[in-house]
Amino acid sequence: MDIKISVDKKSPVPAYRQVIKQITSMIHEGRLKPGDKLPTERELASQLNVARGTVKKAYEVMARDGLIETTQGRGTFVSSRQDIIPTGRKERAQKIIDDLLDELRELNFSYQEIRTFIELAIIQREEKLENFNVAIIDCNPESLSIFERQLIFLKHVRVSRFLLDEIVADPEANRRLEPFDLILTTSTHYSELLGKVPALRDRLIQVAVSPSQETIIEMASLSPVQRLGVICESQNFLARVVARLKDMGLATGPVPCLFLKDENKLPEFLADLDVVFVPPGYQLQRKKENMAAVQEFRERGGKVITFDYQIERGSLLYVEERISQLLTP
Repeated sequence: MDIKISVDKKSPVPAYRQVIKQITSMIHEGRLKPGDKLPTERELASQLNVARGTVKKAYEVMARDGLIETTQGRGTFVSSRQDIIPTGRKERAQKIIDDLLDELRELNFSYQEIRTFIELAIIQREEKLENFNVAIIDCNPESLSIFERQLIFLKHVRVSRFLLDEIVADPEANRRLEPFDLILTTSTHYSELLGKVPALRDRLIQVAVSPSQETIIEMASLSPVQRLGVICESQNFLARVVARLKDMGLATGPVPCLFLKDENKLPEFLADLDVVFVPPGYQLQRKKENMAAVQEFRERGGKVITFDYQIERGSLLYVEERISQLLTP
């Protein structure tokens, strides 16, 4: 497939990250769709007049983030397994509904009768959901808030948040988690949590997580010469952001951090930075006394990037399937 992208060799942004940004944007805009085949490393390198290793690195980063996938002997394709690419769920849902309506009409039910059946089924399912409890467990409060927001679609499911350290340190962890129908944690912490509550193995689900599409695009546009900082609540969230920055070649040493408890120091913190990463929902101008510093930061080109980490689409679909199985008589 001929991909219309280019590389500016005079730009301070590394060539491989220019490739990542442009391909990611094409996916976001729908110009590249799940299943579309990408050029080989050699083909794209020749097209862009760059070293093959540049394209190889870009492909490796995108593969790790779930944007693309390589099949031995077939090539590299836009992935259909992650959250940041449209999945056609609405189209699938519409087909299921149309097929159901056709089948019920063949049984000579009127549309009013069908509507009544469906409404009653939804009411019965919602009544069951009101008693369905899900626990989410991770190592930092920022991620727990992000994951909880993603589970909003389960409107009648009760979601409770737990920090991993609290559960690991609790001698009554089994009893504490016993009331929950499902327990979600990241792949990173699954083994540790399973070792703590082995009796709840059947309820424990490991979910894959990755930065959101918007976060990936924003990070791909940064330059290594920009001064970066992080504002957050926990050391664990800071570590997650820094690991991603180092992985993308944007940071080689410690990254300055301002913890929320020290928010009164925001003016001094912003004075030495070009880019600030914040958790979802955080606003720099939360305090009036910081507004002048925030305005000055933005006027000189300062950039605020929300570091949004998400449960991947495949994991969310699996959670939905498990819930459906548990609710089916």
